[in-house]
Amino acid sequence: MAETVRQRQKRQTRERILEAARTLMAGGRGLDSLGLREVARECGLAATSIYNHFPDMEALGLALIDSCCFRLRSAMEYERRSMIEIGPAQAVDELVARFVRYLGESGNDFRLLVQQRLGNHDRYRLRIQRELQLLVDELAEDVRQAVSARGGEAVPAEQEAEAVIAIMFGVGISMLDSSAAACRVLADHARLQLQMLVLGGRAMASGKRL
Repeated sequence: MAETVRQRQKRQTRERILEAARTLMAGGRGLDSLGLREVARECGLAATSIYNHFPDMEALGLALIDSCCFRLRSAMEYERRSMIEIGPAQAVDELVARFVRYLGESGNDFRLLVQQRLGNHDRYRLRIQRELQLLVDELAEDVRQAVSARGGEAVPAEQEAEAVIAIMFGVGISMLDSSAAACRVLADHARLQLQMLVLGGRAMASGKRL
């Protein structure tokens, strides 16, 4: 069904509100420091109008987290056929490169996710955890498909994907306030860590243990 003019206007206003909240948080402010009226002023809406889109600040916060998580998942998404064709070494390089690009374009989004993942708001934490689990599930399926297509032994794809996300999250936190030179070093470290992870998973799949 085609989007009506009213629906499009409502969607665009909602996006303006989310971008206004992003702007206010660009300096490192947390969601808990914002109020709906302040966000309304930032995007040029009457204070009462914003309630037509978000009944309270928590609803706006959850919508903003969903938007940030969608951007992260979109940035890290693999086309499975591409991953199958390029092999694990180049896939690691591509994964790190995509994440570095994402931080360059959406560093404030990532900062918000880090803040709220470690924050005291239960609904925010649970929403981020759910979205990160989706990212893990998608990456795990990519790994299974790629290994199967190349005729390899089955690997612990879920655990491998969890470890990949944990490594990238930690590296991303370090990159947020680092110089360009330091970020390049951190990216190289991430590549090495992921290579070690992939090699370890393949060794375990072949029966090797400590």
